[in-house]
Amino acid sequence: MNQRELKQSIEEDPNLTDSEKARKLNALCEPYTKMSDEELLQLVRDFTMEYGREPMRKDVLYDRELKKRFGPWTRMLEKAGTRPVSEYYLEGKKRRREKRERHKEYRRQLREQQAAKAARLAEAAE
Repeated sequence: MNQRELKQSIEEDPNLTDSEKARKLNALCEPYTKMSDEELLQLVRDFTMEYGREPMRKDVLYDRELKKRFGPWTRMLEKAGTRPVSEYYLEGKKRRREKRERHKEYRRQLREQQAAKAARLAEAAE
């Protein structure tokens, strides 16, 4: 029985309550929480090599651990090297970086203006 079938059998077992299902799935996922990031990504690469496709969340027991450590599923696949990095993602990242720089420059100018105004008010008070 592969991981997908095992996970599905637990989730669809009518004799288990939701909390028992969660407890069983958590017990199966426990060894993966102790693995390093690189070991988890290697498991994803191994799955891809073995099955000739990228894993889906329902294919692996450690999907929650992957999500917790690497974020969205597509970012995790990109980090594992099984999928090229999306151009859309890179463009958005570049736009956010440029916006941060513009905002930093705006705040710097604002501080300079406030300092100059404070200096003028101090001179006028003297």
